[in-house]
Amino acid sequence: MTMKITAQPGAMRPARDGGEPVVKAEGLAKVYRRGTEEIRALKGIDVTIGPGEFVCLLGHSGAGKTTTLNLFGLMDRPTEGDLEVVGHAVGEGAGRVTEDDLDRIRRDNVGFIFQQFYLMPTLSALENVEMPQLWTGKADRTRAKDLLERVGLSHRTTHRPSELSGGEQQRVAVARALINEPKLLLADEPTGNLDTRTRDDIFTLFQELAGEGLAILLATHDVELAERVGRVVRLEEGRVVE
Repeated sequence: MTMKITAQPGAMRPARDGGEPVVKAEGLAKVYRRGTEEIRALKGIDVTIGPGEFVCLLGHSGAGKTTTLNLFGLMDRPTEGDLEVVGHAVGEGAGRVTEDDLDRIRRDNVGFIFQQFYLMPTLSALENVEMPQLWTGKADRTRAKDLLERVGLSHRTTHRPSELSGGEQQRVAVARALINEPKLLLADEPTGNLDTRTRDDIFTLFQELAGEGLAILLATHDVELAERVGRVVRLEEGRVVE
């Protein structure tokens, strides 16, 4: 079944006046250590993403895509450099930012989509979409149902993941990522396990969401897909190359 891609009033927040960056990274570096071994996953990248920008982070496995997403999504802290996410300084010099602060900023502003769907197997599609609301105390079942309708799954709200196809599970994951009305959507190879038709449906939805003001960073190694995105940031061995 093709997703319903029509706009819905209030489905997303509009782009903010002034176009302040949603993400601003300068000299961003990340070093991992394994005993005496030092692995420089990122080597001083500069990236800025504004409201409504749909950006592709393109690179082969090991280029630093997932590390970049983890930093922008506040799942990890940079070793060096400056990083601002939705107006919050969280870079290497922002020592006063606690883990609780990062959790709050991430919860209120960032949505995640992964190649593996990470749905709870014992919950229905609707309950999986509602899950992020457990940490906000702002349950909104109507919004969850509206989002499932938007991704073409209004007829599957009570189905568990084992009763859904791979494409349907990823649509549930997309709806879940949008439930808290994020300003930034981070997608890590979100179409890697999908058939071409479902991939194109989800890509079209991403384009529409960007048009409504959502900043989107899509990480992929798929050159064909990257060519359809408005802007490409290419990573090679932890560096941005043009």
